Amino acid sequence: MSEPKRTPKERAAEFVGALRRARNDRGKLAALRRGLTDNPRMHVDAWPVVASLGVDISQPVFIAVAALFASHPEESNARNLGETCFEIACAGQERGEKEIPDSFERRFRRLLACGDVADVIGQLRSWVRLATSKNVGVNYESLMFDLMLWSKYADDIRVKWAKSFWQSGETPSGETQTANVTSA
Repeated sequence: MSEPKRTPKERAAEFVGALRRARNDRGKLAALRRGLTDNPRMHVDAWPVVASLGVDISQPVFIAVAALFASHPEESNARNLGETCFEIACAGQERGEKEIPDSFERRFRRLLACGDVADVIGQLRSWVRLATSKNVGVNYESLMFDLMLWSKYADDIRVKWAKSFWQSGETPSGETQTANVTSA
């Protein structure tokens, strides 16, 4: 008997839930953090932990999200990564004066310019390090969902992130429309 097919949103929620349950195991987190290195031989240390969480270790998105979570397990309820990047860029500013510094805007544009998911993952390392330094949480379920769909819906995801980054604090008018497109 085969298991019912799960949607990407369900798979992301289940995987991040498994990461949350492993949060207090320092050994597992250390092994998962090795998945962030540029040396693919170090990724081997993360594979048994990711496999024990019930996912396919051949998919780089699972390794990357697990490694990012292990390096900064603080979570937020941000709509998506664009809103998280806005919060990182404006951390420490007064509520009414949230102006995005040029350096963060350039960094965010570089993230949006990524062609494939491997490029996005490479950019995410620095964003998560910044989130750690500025005490900003990350919505890993949303991030995982977006990365899982990147190959099909990259343009829609970029637009969703961009709206949240440049219009943060406002409810973007096309948010539900984009969410419907990417929930396939």
